Amino acid sequence: MGFSKKEHLQNNIEAIQIVLTLEKLKRQANEEELKILKKYVGFGGLKCVLHPANSFDDITYWSNSELDLFP
Repeated sequence: MGFSKKEHLQNNIEAIQIVLTLEKLKRQANEEELKILKKYVGFGGLKCVLHPANSFDDITYWSNSELDLFP
């Protein structure tokens, strides 16, 4: 299976949301949450998260291979 930027981005977002929720609730992750947290891979291969995305004009900063991640 190849590297899917979209899949890894979604996995990372879900993991971060869980961490924020766990910190807010001051509790440990359950088994289902741990499965999602283990899918976190960091953003090294997803440098597009550092590009601006405040308006549609910002798409000019993005590479063609990452345009599907802009939304």
